[in-house]
Amino acid sequence: MDASQRWGSRVKTMQSHEKNRENTPEKISASEAGTTDELLVHVPARWGDMDAYGHVNNVAILSVMEEARVALFGPPPSSGQKPTVAPQPPIPLFDLVAEGVQALIAEHGIRYLAQLPYTGEPVPVRLSVEKVSAASVRIGYSILSPMDGRECVRAFTVLAFWDSVAGRLTRLSPEQRELLSSYLPQK
Repeated sequence: MDASQRWGSRVKTMQSHEKNRENTPEKISASEAGTTDELLVHVPARWGDMDAYGHVNNVAILSVMEEARVALFGPPPSSGQKPTVAPQPPIPLFDLVAEGVQALIAEHGIRYLAQLPYTGEPVPVRLSVEKVSAASVRIGYSILSPMDGRECVRAFTVLAFWDSVAGRLTRLSPEQRELLSSYLPQK
């Protein structure tokens, strides 16, 4: 049984913005993830991500996080013309963003736990919604080795929403808060 059958229409295969690259978010079991509120995405490895030691370069981790975040939420608002054939992301947050509102990175945190080997294989990334506040959302990442599944990087991103017309931060709408809150870890 695939993830879309287990979890319904909230989990679908995601086509990356680059031709022939595919991310597949899937809800993973509590034994795999630690919580039942994490999604697993496989981010395609790029040759340029490798450093001289055969590992994914520390700077490339930000790109892995970005690709995983786009697979989770879809293309961010104000990012140009949206693809017409892209499937619905598992958490369609950006579909609920008003015209002129931008999703901006307010903060990143990255802890390197082990070397992430470059294998050419897609990099597994577990994602979770960690916190929802009035005007931001914190996304957690656990970046895994494609060889043995061990956690190599633990990271987070805080997205804030900026109203480019008013020139100020904007609060999440009740619909956005409800959508995101449904993915918070269950206590």
